[in-house]
Amino acid sequence: MAEKEYGEIIGSNGRPRFGICKNPLESFDLKKLRRYGRDVQGPVSAFRLKRWQYLGVCNEEVIFGLAVVDAGYLGNMFTYAFDRETKELLEYDIIHPLGLATEIKGNSLSGNASFKSGKTDVYMKIGADSIELTAMVKGRLKAELRFERYSEAMNIVTRVGLKGFNYTTKESGMAVSGTIGVGDREFTIEPSQSSGVLDYTFGYLSHYTFWNWASGGGFDKEGRRIGFNLVQGVNETGYTENAFWIDGRMIKTDTIDFQYNDLNILDPWRLVSSDGKVDLTFYPEGERKKALNLGILMSNFHQPFGRFEGTLRDGTTEYQIQTGFGFTEEHEAKW
Repeated sequence: MAEKEYGEIIGSNGRPRFGICKNPLESFDLKKLRRYGRDVQGPVSAFRLKRWQYLGVCNEEVIFGLAVVDAGYLGNMFTYAFDRETKELLEYDIIHPLGLATEIKGNSLSGNASFKSGKTDVYMKIGADSIELTAMVKGRLKAELRFERYSEAMNIVTRVGLKGFNYTTKESGMAVSGTIGVGDREFTIEPSQSSGVLDYTFGYLSHYTFWNWASGGGFDKEGRRIGFNLVQGVNETGYTENAFWIDGRMIKTDTIDFQYNDLNILDPWRLVSSDGKVDLTFYPEGERKKALNLGILMSNFHQPFGRFEGTLRDGTTEYQIQTGFGFTEEHEAKW
């Protein structure tokens, strides 16, 4: 894997620096951006710029996720908690026009993300070694979590169509500590039994987008900490963001084929990489879903939660997943 070393997303020629980056990018200054095919510098409409910070954690009891999203013309916070024993799902999805309730500052190494609206107050403090999340949503869903970051993340800049770009930092399988409160019930999150997910994304994305995503982690039969981030349909132009982690060490993998029954999303899924490094089966236990179509704005998705089994390979070494949990996703969007 040829990794590139630089700190800014825009190169000396005024265009995005496409490729896999050794370290997370620190500067997203778009004043130097040259518009494709034109000798004109400066960012295009802020309404086309999308940025979000997503954090998730899974263990044997609960699967939890929360995102702060700045979509330019609107701000969004969504969160959910899925009780794996009772199969109960509590979720909230709050939208504000023009991003008035949303603030995302800094980058994926240092900064913060917040969302405030009525009885909802979310704050993420982003650091190079850890990320802290404090959330109270509608007085019913609360979280106090600390994510211990890896020294190796998947950092990538890819083309979006002819003129756009997308940057993302992904980490999966991180140790997480803290608590999640769902109504009157509280889940204690222990680092030795949890698996955390980070998705930091920034870019000029296509108006119409489709993707499959699988993310999660757990432990193999030898007790090693594992994590994986797998996609198809997005970030596949020249480079992919597909990778898995073994005890914090990242192994890059190639394109992924998502095999699932579109007539019954809760049937088992199979995820296989073209290079033979990934062969996983996913067994859904429940899902969150949405079908929203407002013409220029659309979000149709299924996100099943459940457990993973299978094999990850690095050269001649195989890692058999003993305890794996997380989610898959089918998402079609206009934004």
